[in-house]
Amino acid sequence: MPSALTRLSALAREDGWLLLLLRLSKGVFRRIRDHAVARKLAAPNFRCGRSPRLLGLAHMRVGRNFAAGDHLWLEAVTEYAGRALSPLLTIGDNVGASDNVHIACAHSVTIGSGTLFGSRVVVTDHEHGLYRGPSQSSPGSIPAQRPLSAAGTVVIGANVWLGDGVAVLNGARIGDGCIVGANSVVTGEIPAHTIAAGAPARPLRRWHDGRREWIAIDSQP
Repeated sequence: MPSALTRLSALAREDGWLLLLLRLSKGVFRRIRDHAVARKLAAPNFRCGRSPRLLGLAHMRVGRNFAAGDHLWLEAVTEYAGRALSPLLTIGDNVGASDNVHIACAHSVTIGSGTLFGSRVVVTDHEHGLYRGPSQSSPGSIPAQRPLSAAGTVVIGANVWLGDGVAVLNGARIGDGCIVGANSVVTGEIPAHTIAAGAPARPLRRWHDGRREWIAIDSQP
């Protein structure tokens, strides 16, 4: 086995010492950053990749061994357009996320332990503007200046797998053990132990305990 010094020398010969030192310094910075975030969140072994955007940490409860790729955007929105909000973002143990995952909470988002996020997944419990009930937002108003609606909640159960490009929107509830196919949009409820896909996502298969396999919904007894 080559020593660490031998490996470093080989990398330096390949790319030059300057680029190698820059990579090493960035790695040290990420470890320091992750340690500081883990202490703030009381989330042992919190890890994320390059260029995260982490906002509203005091309104988050994160479990052990959270790991995310590059460009994570994790935000509990505490104020928008002059309106104070009281969000609570709860994430269980052993949750993993790929690159470019965006989780935004203005009211209540709960993510169960063991859940896995593909890349480019969006989870949000709010909208820009009001589109039901009194005082609805006009299409002539600037979307970024419309009030932030935060009346709904999002609940994602344990051991859920969200494929690449999935969007989980205000009011969605995903049961334990579900799989949601790539580029799906979840707006309602998906029962536990179900494979769902589409826009909006609909159940396609459900786990059958007796047969120990996933069975098409329309073929189940």
